[in-house]
Amino acid sequence: MQKINLKSLLLCFFIITLALTVSCSGNKKPLRVGDTVPTFKATDLDGNLFSLDSFKGRPVVVRFFLLDCPYCKADTPIFNKFYADYGKAGLAIVYINNNGSNRHAVENFIAELGVKFPVVYDPSGKLAKQYNIKVQPLTLVLSPEHKLLAALLGGVSEAELQELLGKYLQG
Repeated sequence: MQKINLKSLLLCFFIITLALTVSCSGNKKPLRVGDTVPTFKATDLDGNLFSLDSFKGRPVVVRFFLLDCPYCKADTPIFNKFYADYGKAGLAIVYINNNGSNRHAVENFIAELGVKFPVVYDPSGKLAKQYNIKVQPLTLVLSPEHKLLAALLGGVSEAELQELLGKYLQG
């Protein structure tokens, strides 16, 4: 029986780890401010198709949210207010839940907070993978051309939304 050299073992471990890291990364480049975001289609909790393309020419807020997140509970009333105030003027908002919660828990969360805009339940996490989302809650604020204006981690204030979207919500 041959003795395994510690250096050889560590080198093999390093090579395997590097290969897995590269192959699992999927060459997904992170979104940057100014990038046009990838489009997506998904069915919301009401059974309606939500297609990002159908909101071209309108600002959009895409929120990847968590049920047990204090920020999500605290700032959902702000999103509700913005949708009530500017939805008819063109603002679109969509919440996406993909953190392994069950559908019933997501429906209860949405009902409890009185959400009136589309909510997508994505248990496979397909959309988060498509957007290369690693940490949540994360709010993507998109221009009418669907260029990324901001990616806001954690809670979102009314002032932030107004600053980012105000010029698109006039008139």
